Amino acid sequence: MGSKPSALVTNDDGIDSRFLRELVFALSKRFEVHVCAPDGERSWIGHAITRYDRLVPESVEAFDCPAWKVNGTPADCVNLALGHLLPRRPEIVLSGINLGYNVTWPMILSSGTVGGALEGSLEGLAAVAVSMSLPPDQFDAIRESQGKVDGSLLRSLQISAQRAAEFAEQLMEGPPEPGLVVHNLNFPEDANEDTSMMEVEPAQLRLGSLFAPDETGGYQLHYRTEWLEKANPDPNTDLAALRVGQASHARIDFSNLGSNNKQSVR
Repeated sequence: MGSKPSALVTNDDGIDSRFLRELVFALSKRFEVHVCAPDGERSWIGHAITRYDRLVPESVEAFDCPAWKVNGTPADCVNLALGHLLPRRPEIVLSGINLGYNVTWPMILSSGTVGGALEGSLEGLAAVAVSMSLPPDQFDAIRESQGKVDGSLLRSLQISAQRAAEFAEQLMEGPPEPGLVVHNLNFPEDANEDTSMMEVEPAQLRLGSLFAPDETGGYQLHYRTEWLEKANPDPNTDLAALRVGQASHARIDFSNLGSNNKQSVR
């Protein structure tokens, strides 16, 4: 057994995401890291498990640690790695850093990033999902480039990765948590060392239809920024923290959602 605690890292933006690589780099200073991530983007897929396709893990040489890409979902990657790929059971699963925020219940429950972390929790491990907000006018370009950012955004990404690694290390110092807990961290686009982190609850949000008609006569998922822009969140929610440029930490116990879900967006 190594001298460092072991961490399994996944994401939903794919193995080639710069945001994943920055998280792995920051974690490697504190953890023995293994990576198992989808071979391409698997956003908005939640905790989906592949039912009929055959999963084929492939070794990836681009990391300074053992890494695999899998033709499956983030939850697939965690389950497959835990059962078949890792030399020993890790102490923690981290998922991210996601391109863009994962705040409010509809986005949390739809998030492949959160779904990957949840699979770790279902296996009895500490679990952390990490996301970083991006400027709306740059989001598509950053997504198409697989997270290639520079300047102030790169600095914010590196700081977010460092703080996520610090959070994970501190989490390991505490006792094991009962339930099905995922710690959902969201960092602002201008995160720095002094950015405060709010303890929050996920905000409620009613999105209505997620789909818009396209030119083929069908319907396509259509994300609308006004969903969040027009909302009026309670002050102790993740959306409220996002609004004022603070980092947020929501401790979500999926085994206790009925009593944990108290806040709303009106």
